[in-house]
Parts: sequence; C-alpha cells; structure tokens
Amino acid sequence: MDLDFFSLEATGKTIADLTSAAPLIPAKTPVNVAWLNDEDDYDRLRTVRQIDDAGLLPVPIFAARRLQSKKHLFDLTEKLRFAGAQGQVMVVGGDPSIASGSFNSTMDLLRTEWIEKYAIKRVTLPGFPEGNAAIGYRSDVALLGEKVKLLESCGCSVSITTQLAFDPNRILNWISQLRNVGVGQPIQIGIPGPTKRDLLLRFARSFGVSARGLNNVSDTVDGIVDFSRLVCLIEQGLQRRNLADVAVHLYPFGGAKVTVEWLNAVKTRHTSRKMLA
Repeated sequence: MDLDFFSLEATGKTIADLTSAAPLIPAKTPVNVAWLNDEDDYDRLRTVRQIDDAGLLPVPIFAARRLQSKKHLFDLTEKLRFAGAQGQVMVVGGDPSIASGSFNSTMDLLRTEWIEKYAIKRVTLPGFPEGNAAIGYRSDVALLGEKVKLLESCGCSVSITTQLAFDPNRILNWISQLRNVGVGQPIQIGIPGPTKRDLLLRFARSFGVSARGLNNVSDTVDGIVDFSRLVCLIEQGLQRRNLADVAVHLYPFGGAKVTVEWLNAVKTRHTSRKMLA
C-alpha cells in the first residue's frame, strides 16, 4: 500500500479545519468536496476556492441525483472551474433515492457530452467493498468495469475511492475481483483517522456500513478509535495477493491535523518494519 500518497475529504463545515492543517499536507493533495443536503452550490464553490488557495487540489463531487438538469450540471462545472477546480472531479449517484432532475444514476451523467465539453482529465468513481446500500448491497464490480470502459473511451483517466469499509478480507476480495475483470486503475481505500467512537458509529450508520467487526481491526483508547491495525492488515493482504496501485483516502472525522499526523506515524512504523524485515 502506498502511504506516501493520500487524498482527503472536506465540506463547508470542515474547510477551516482542513486549511489550518494545510502546512502538514503535501501540495496538490486531492481533497474531495462532498455534496451535502444542507450545503448549496455557493457553499461548495467557497470550499473549492479555499482548498485551491491553500495549495491543495479541489476535487468537487458531482452527485447525479442532486443535479436538477444538464444545464445545472454545465453551469455548476463552469463556476467550479472558475473557483479553482481544474480537470478532476468525482462522480457519484448521490444519497437521494429520487432524482432531482434527469440523472437517475452516474451512468446517465457520464453518457452526456460533459467530459469532452469541459476537457475533464480525471474522474474518481466511488467503490463499495462491503456492498452499496443504494443497490441493496449488491456487488458494484461489474458496474465499475462498465464505467471505467466508458470513461477510457472518452480519453479520461480514472481512479476509484471507496466508502468506509472495516472488513479487510472483504476489501481485499473486492480489489481482487476488480483486478480479475480488468480494472487496473488506482484504488484508494477509505479509512478514518482517529475518531471518537460514538461519532464514528454515527458516520458508519449514515453510510450504511456495518461496524460489527470494529474491535478486530482497530484499537480504542480514551474513546478514540485508531485504525492502524486495519491499515496493517490490508497492507499484509495486498502483499500476499500481489495487488498493486492501492493507496488510502482519509476521512478526517476527528480533524485533518490529527488525521495527517496519524498517517505519518503509521507510515513511520511501516517503514521501520520493512527495514527490520
């Protein structure tokens, strides 16, 4: 697992925390800008601008079912580009079960001329190692393969960033399945930084992710959950199965500074183990 490269997540509510931690974060680190129920387009534009001003790379998330129309998609893209989002986006279906406009799914959005019109160079797709709640927890492997082929036909590079997942065996099996169907693009596994246990459980419930095996892959000290063990288990599994192009996407629920410092500590321990091996 590549621990030298990572991406982060931000919202209008957390952007001040993220920018205060920017001196600890490598320049042009990708930061996904979430699309929340209680934030409008202008909130997201301000967030993108602040990420760009901090020397990081804003990656706005376009939620298909939240878009009101193709015009909304195009107008929003123009505004986000002006705010500092250049050439890289993430595309998701979105939480609402009923679409606000004509896009019912990610594929509906990707089949427009949007990619070519705005010369989008890189698209990040969401991955669900433990199944996607929006499709009844069925596997998303086949659909991801279709999306990757469609984007590559547009001359667009692709990466995959996962939702929270706490079961290392399911994560590794999911990566193996993607590689077996020819999806060789970079994958970033979504892992929380140190987080208060009750807050972590609340996020897991909202994402539709089971936390049953949490104690097997983490340690809790003074109510703070640490996922160093999960990172180690995934790394060991990747080596055994010879799976490449895997990094991490950090969910900084407990704060960006704490999360980045935690990853640096994990990386230091990881490097020390390799030197002693």
